[in-house]
Amino acid sequence: MNRLHEVNNQIKTLKEAKDILKSQYEKSDFHKKREKYSQTAVPSSPEDEEIYKLLNAIQQLERYVKELQDEQFELLKEQE
Repeated sequence: MNRLHEVNNQIKTLKEAKDILKSQYEKSDFHKKREKYSQTAVPSSPEDEEIYKLLNAIQQLERYVKELQDEQFELLKEQE
């Protein structure tokens, strides 16, 4: 399997994982509070610690996807 194919599969997998985590976040009470009170800061509670971990995981996945997309672009340029 060539590197471009590997990168494409990794991007797809990471995006699917991100979508699953984002779906879990959108079901959370914290997200619902933020949607309801979008103009104000929502105070955090100890229960929200898991949500912050979830948001951090989503951001990390987005970072890895971006890095892989950059590599994908470079690989595509090399093929031209």
